[in-house]
Amino acid sequence: MDREHTAAGWMKYGGRLWKFSGSYGLGIALMLVLLVLTFAGTLHQVRLSSVMGSEAAIESFFGAPYVLIPLGGENSLISLPLPGMGITCALLFANLLIGGMFRVRWTWRHAGVLVAHGGILLLLAGIMLGNKMTVAVDQVELPQGDRVHEQSLPFDIRLNRFVPEFYPGTSKPKSYESQVTIFPESGGHYDAVIRMNEPLRISGWTLYQMSWGQDSLHPGRLISILRASHNPLEQMPKWSSYIIAAGLLWHFAFVFGRYLRRKPGQIPAGTEGEKEQQQEPSLPGGKRRLRLIGICLLVAGIFGIGMLAARPASHLVRMEHYAPWSSSLVERTGAMAVQDGGRLKPVSTYAGFHLLRTLGKRSFSIETPEGKRKLSPVEWMLDCMFRPELAEQYPVFLVNREEVVRRLHLPDQADKRKKYSYAQIAEHWQEMTRAVREIRMLGETNLTEAQKEILALSRNFDVVRGWMLGSRIMLEDPSAMEQMEFPRWFPSGNNGGEHLWTASPDKSTGAFLAMASLLERKSLGMEDGKAAELRTKAEGLLLEKLAEPNEAASAGERARLEREIFYYRLDPLYVSLAVFVAAFVCLLVCALFRPSVHAPFWHRFLRPGGFSPAWLLGAAGTGVLVAALAIRVLITMRSPVGNTYETIAFIACMGVLCSLVAELFSKKGIVLAAGLLLGALSCQMGILYESSQAVDHMDPLVAILRSNFLLSTHVITIVLGYAAGLLAAVLSHVYLLASPLRLIGRKTEQSLDRMAYGILCFSLVFTLVGTVFGGIWGNESWGRFWGWDPKENGALMIVLWQLVVLHARKAGWLSPWLLHFSNVVGGVIIAFAWWGVNMLGVGLHSYGFTSGRDALDIFYWSEAVLCVLFVILHYRALRRVDIR
Repeated sequence: MDREHTAAGWMKYGGRLWKFSGSYGLGIALMLVLLVLTFAGTLHQVRLSSVMGSEAAIESFFGAPYVLIPLGGENSLISLPLPGMGITCALLFANLLIGGMFRVRWTWRHAGVLVAHGGILLLLAGIMLGNKMTVAVDQVELPQGDRVHEQSLPFDIRLNRFVPEFYPGTSKPKSYESQVTIFPESGGHYDAVIRMNEPLRISGWTLYQMSWGQDSLHPGRLISILRASHNPLEQMPKWSSYIIAAGLLWHFAFVFGRYLRRKPGQIPAGTEGEKEQQQEPSLPGGKRRLRLIGICLLVAGIFGIGMLAARPASHLVRMEHYAPWSSSLVERTGAMAVQDGGRLKPVSTYAGFHLLRTLGKRSFSIETPEGKRKLSPVEWMLDCMFRPELAEQYPVFLVNREEVVRRLHLPDQADKRKKYSYAQIAEHWQEMTRAVREIRMLGETNLTEAQKEILALSRNFDVVRGWMLGSRIMLEDPSAMEQMEFPRWFPSGNNGGEHLWTASPDKSTGAFLAMASLLERKSLGMEDGKAAELRTKAEGLLLEKLAEPNEAASAGERARLEREIFYYRLDPLYVSLAVFVAAFVCLLVCALFRPSVHAPFWHRFLRPGGFSPAWLLGAAGTGVLVAALAIRVLITMRSPVGNTYETIAFIACMGVLCSLVAELFSKKGIVLAAGLLLGALSCQMGILYESSQAVDHMDPLVAILRSNFLLSTHVITIVLGYAAGLLAAVLSHVYLLASPLRLIGRKTEQSLDRMAYGILCFSLVFTLVGTVFGGIWGNESWGRFWGWDPKENGALMIVLWQLVVLHARKAGWLSPWLLHFSNVVGGVIIAFAWWGVNMLGVGLHSYGFTSGRDALDIFYWSEAVLCVLFVILHYRALRRVDIR
């Protein structure tokens, strides 16, 4: 009996252990531990990368069997002990295997979940086993012409020729190519080519093109640097990601089908909302309308005060002898081709970004005897080159910091954002030169914002100075213009069907252009008749010697140049912002003056939800963004999300598009309002980002990013996941504010719960698949699937948090309020993964942004304050229910 009792006891404890091992609670706890470890490991890299190196810092944290995470700062005496990443992943693997495969009922209803869990298990196994089985040689240096024997490799390799290709006129790499000969151990040899993003696979080994350099022993000879990796499970992450994607799409398609068949008043089974929680009815229509009007006026007042405070003062400079350029010359000059940034672009784009970099905007106004006149970037550039006496009086150099004014001894101005002319800065040129020399002696790292602004001001001043001296240099030594920041708009030859461009004209062309400048300068202050005659001759010389040869040489690129001119004239972010704001206002008006059920059809069309005027306006703004992204694709011939600026426009477009689709099912107007808010904020963010960076984001990508289908798929899918996650966060902000204030009814709350859940699922699918595709691309291009880079960690944090939220909701642990609060937290995590990691100063995706750091900190603090406000409002709402 004792033996039977002991066996029964062991069976009982074994059953409990089996049940606990596959439980939701353990899985959620392990994913939360992984989330904490990922975030703490990212901060660990920031602290120690400069001391011990990036790779060593990563290994010291993510390779440790256990970690101690300081609570309250780096020097805190209290630490949180947690198991290491390897142990936690192994425990999560066991939990997924038991709970996600063995304990789940094998039915068609759960088929998608089973397939997705199976893919995740294969992915984890492939990563963990692959890391253990991988043999890698990080650097295989191949001097050109030499045969190299690496002991770890079963073959010898000789570099016959290394071909680095750069974009014309720049040092930006376009591609790397190593032409090699392979000598296997079995004998013989054969030739092969290794390119960036196109590795060579031989005998189970993969050779990746990583970098190149100069041979220190033989000056002038190049060295190709490869990475060799042998991983028998190299392709397992790729196939497991396909399985995960198929399983998730299957499952959520099934859930979406059930959603479409469910009546609007029903609540999903198995959730906390299934328990009938008695809630008081919403406020009467009049009081609710007054409260909504008060909230709208408060928000509008806050935004209005902020816009008035941020609006810079305008002080126009009076130009007594200004004469405008003819519209035909300005148009033809703006349409000319100029080689800059590695590509051909219109002069209007080239001048526009220079003015944006100098002044912070693409136009400025002056006061003339005929009245106020707005100058375009092309007119400004023409004045600088051919009428410098006028251009040196334009206040186009923006200075934002008082410290810069004091350091350069510039005249003080009352405005916070001060604008100086070329003549004013030229008077203090020696002070600026001295300051720049001192700053450069400090190095490029750890500079203050004022020091960075002085360097930028010096660079902008040198560009304009080169333009103003151009007419004189054209006469003395035109070839010197090649070493200056001068437009490359003179055709200089042909190389394999591709036109070459130069900044220096030939002697005769330079003389004619200098004569045009002399005529323009001579016409200043003359009588109208004689001045007009001289200006006509000058413009004729400019058209004949500058515009016509340029147009003939760039005839093959004319369609692309015209598309770019149309794109910047359209100014899609500004147009979309205006349309989204108009749609949001229209939505508010329709909500305040909701038509009755018995109203005429044309009156009922003005309802706030469903297919309404606000919906049509939102669709129009989205159409503008879709057209803009399509034009960018036709211009750049790559995916529309090649850099951070393009991800902003893509998120604005996809966020509003998702809300438009969801609104057709919800028909409450709230999902559309959230999408319009997200679209407007994203457009405003893109406008501010472009003006602060002042960089042409259509310029071609570096060699590593000129990749294949996987990179484009990775970026598009993960940014689409960002957009959906941010839309869910904005929607949850609306819910957490409107529900405690009784601005929405019970049915509307249920509809918002379902919308938030559905959008969160949509975000998870694309974020998870995009993250895995990014790892596959890294494996195909660099030879590693995962390297704990901060950008990778940010994407993993999003996936883990969304998995935690969905599993907790499935287990019935999240009330509707907690679901929406979790979405708000998820929005903060997305902001960190999208922007925050770029400012950490470590990793492959650290872009060193500084202008947006303060804005990001304001966002974090604002979200913290809002979270506290949401908790207070929810607590007050619960107390009100208890009292009644």
